Amino acid sequence: MNTSLLVYGKNISLEFELHAIRIFNNDALPAILEKNAEAATEELVRDIKKKYFELFNTDFKVSDASMEVEIWAHVYAEKFAEAVKDFSSINFVDKIAEKIIYHAEVIDMGEHGHDENRFVWDGLAPFKHTIASVLFAKQKQDH
Repeated sequence: MNTSLLVYGKNISLEFELHAIRIFNNDALPAILEKNAEAATEELVRDIKKKYFELFNTDFKVSDASMEVEIWAHVYAEKFAEAVKDFSSINFVDKIAEKIIYHAEVIDMGEHGHDENRFVWDGLAPFKHTIASVLFAKQKQDH
């Protein structure tokens, strides 16, 4: 089901199906992340999960942090690769960065068993705050 959610005054385009969510990475998505990216991403994920529950009467079984890190990786592919290179081998990060850039137009999120890359985002989720501090250091300086 195609729909949109109003987040920070922008319409974020989405597609929902059981076990999977697609976020369309058009101009609206980076726009909501310009000023307070962490809070905007948290609100977006909350709203997505609420809509998913309304549609399917079940929770989307992916952690908020995993979803947030995946969104940032797609919106800020190059900066993200730099931010995570300390957590894993350069070769691994290079492969992920290439995949992210190639698939950046649509953020395709799925539950375990429905998303072959879920392990990557789940593995990076514990580093969410560290990744955010690198990605959004300028935003924090401006406030």
